[in-house]
Amino acid sequence: MGRRRSPDRAVSAQERFRLLRVQRFSSDNEKAIWHGHSRNARVAKVLVYMAAIRMPGQGGLPLTPNPSVTCKGAEQQFFSASGENQAAHLLPGQILIDNAYPWLFLQGEPARLLQNEFAYVDPIHANYNAADRLAERNGMVDTFAAACRAILTSAGEPERDVSNAYHRVWVTGALAAIAAAEHELRSEPLPPPLVSGEPGTEDYGMILNLEERGQAMNDEEIWNNFEQLSMLDYYRAAFDETPSEIEPRAIVALLSGLVR
Repeated sequence: MGRRRSPDRAVSAQERFRLLRVQRFSSDNEKAIWHGHSRNARVAKVLVYMAAIRMPGQGGLPLTPNPSVTCKGAEQQFFSASGENQAAHLLPGQILIDNAYPWLFLQGEPARLLQNEFAYVDPIHANYNAADRLAERNGMVDTFAAACRAILTSAGEPERDVSNAYHRVWVTGALAAIAAAEHELRSEPLPPPLVSGEPGTEDYGMILNLEERGQAMNDEEIWNNFEQLSMLDYYRAAFDETPSEIEPRAIVALLSGLVR
């Protein structure tokens, strides 16, 4: 994979300092849920940008009546990670509208801000990123494109259309993608499930296969599969909280700053 470019040097420097040099004290599950929350918030913001693109008079490329919306691999990022960490993109991929970058349908500051959305990354362990990729190839990428297209081809109130696209398309499809990724991962080598003593026996309350499970965890492939499966479960839990960016007032506020 070639080196991805940064679209905005100033924001790149801010993100590098915020996420690489400022240490975050949190457990693995908190990091995974935070990553899931951040992805959902970024998706919600991009959906509002789609509502701005469909409005006439934005000065960019004209939007066709029935646009093709696709999602491909990311092309830009604000910084790279090192060691065991990878710079995991928050959005599932790069959206294209009729094979053109979406920010080309806007002008000025809104175009710059939308381009930046596709460069935000989170420095997390490689297994988090591997879990991301599993969900993405199991439907999350296509779901992101479908949610964007749902807004571009709708003509209702922006708050309603954005909310519908988020809840009915993004949430439903992303959760299905996570479930499909888990199903795929469960076909790979995993540690044996914990076995506890039965009630009424002298082993009651004890874990009977702790040594066997520990030996399995020493296998790097098994450990990575186990950790990625855990990450997917945390990503699912991130959907329990709806991002503030999808609230009607937040949609109106962001949209008012984007349209001409």
